[in-house]
Amino acid sequence: MTTPPTKGAPTMMDALTRVPLSQRAAQSLLDEIANGTWDVGDQLPGEMALASELGVGRSTIREAIRQLVARRVLVTRQGVGVFVAAVDAVDEWNRLAELAAITDVVQVRVAIESRAAALAAGHRDSTDVAAITRALEERNAHTDASPADLAVRDIVFHRTVVAAAHNPLLLALFDTIRPRLVDEMSRLLELLPVADHDAGDHAAVVDAVLAGDAELAESLTRTNLLGIATALGALS
Repeated sequence: MTTPPTKGAPTMMDALTRVPLSQRAAQSLLDEIANGTWDVGDQLPGEMALASELGVGRSTIREAIRQLVARRVLVTRQGVGVFVAAVDAVDEWNRLAELAAITDVVQVRVAIESRAAALAAGHRDSTDVAAITRALEERNAHTDASPADLAVRDIVFHRTVVAAAHNPLLLALFDTIRPRLVDEMSRLLELLPVADHDAGDHAAVVDAVLAGDAELAESLTRTNLLGIATALGALS
């Protein structure tokens, strides 16, 4: 005979209802994709429509979408919308390993690029200024490009800043890991949509470098990259 649960003790139903609402919304979206409501390549309805369909708030839908982007089911295209990228979600352990790998690369970038920005502020010449300015314009003009395309342009821009430091060893180190930087940046952009302030943040670093403010250039670069690391941590 089954012993009834003690009054006040948590039941299985209690445990289920404690699942975060955003997680349940993410599972509902995942179920709809698996059932063929949307195919790979299809654009999802807007946040308001999804929120109404699932009976939740827009903030819950945004969090559910963020979770599925992190699991490679959905992909966001800046200024366009959210699209189905796959039917099957990336295994949780694989996702955590992927996030850890990207975070490791970001931490290396903090070490290289923040110091390079400071050195560039003190050593840049007219050729460097032209290269940095041109690379920044090219990068910021394509923030709505595909993750792979923007990643290439982003790393080209950051290389011009490192080159302006006029430290051959620092540049050689950057170039040694450059292919890895592009790969991880591409994966990062698939997980995190480009923030509205992104172009301005990069322009602020350039302004500091061109103004010869080494301390500010280093601080802004570090803050920008550590902000990315924090955002990645929120996905795990």
